[in-house]
Amino acid sequence: MNADKEAADAGDLAGGYEEVQGVLVAQDADGGWRYRARAPGLARGPDGRAQFTLVGAGAITMLALTASWGVPAATLDAVRAELAARAQLPAAQLGLAPAPVEVGTVRLLLGDGAGGFEELAKAQSSGVPPYHAAFNVMLDAERADKVRKALGGERGWLQLRYEVRDGFEPRRSSDARSEESLAVDVSVRDAQGEAGVSARIDYSERIEADSGRGEPRERSYSADAVDWGLPKQ
Repeated sequence: MNADKEAADAGDLAGGYEEVQGVLVAQDADGGWRYRARAPGLARGPDGRAQFTLVGAGAITMLALTASWGVPAATLDAVRAELAARAQLPAAQLGLAPAPVEVGTVRLLLGDGAGGFEELAKAQSSGVPPYHAAFNVMLDAERADKVRKALGGERGWLQLRYEVRDGFEPRRSSDARSEESLAVDVSVRDAQGEAGVSARIDYSERIEADSGRGEPRERSYSADAVDWGLPKQ
């Protein structure tokens, strides 16, 4: 098992979650289930295409995208079916609801290719699942070049980051910090056709230990634009 997978497993266990069909789920005391997306991504329109556009106009380039931190309906159906089969219940009787969280600022970050990032733009999410956040940014030549490196499949140039505050849950037995990374595929399309982008997903959480009820936990979910496996721009 590699270090990234070990860190992911430790983080999921510390938060009381397990992975089912690529979704983080945890059972409540009343027997119902709550879920959260494993990482942010791009929202999709009615045609299934990712909402992402990069258009050049002279010295200025426009970058527009809609971020999302949610789980598609078809995936939720698969999660519900698996959990219901485990409990030997009809799927319709199994309670599955979004985790009680507050999604605050969503940031679009521009990197230096070496692990450093600066804020390119920020937005507030819609406040309800799948927590859409829209960005429309004008880029100068230098920043546009960095974005194109991300679209070309280079790591560390573009990132989405969601700041998430958990609802009240029992505190765990010890302080812990975990991080994980995971490769995912997402389709994006610019004005001239499909553009290749990759994402390495980084997840971190801070858990404070004590007895009794715990204070809400702050978590950060990030998706770095690399390795999405699409044709390179």
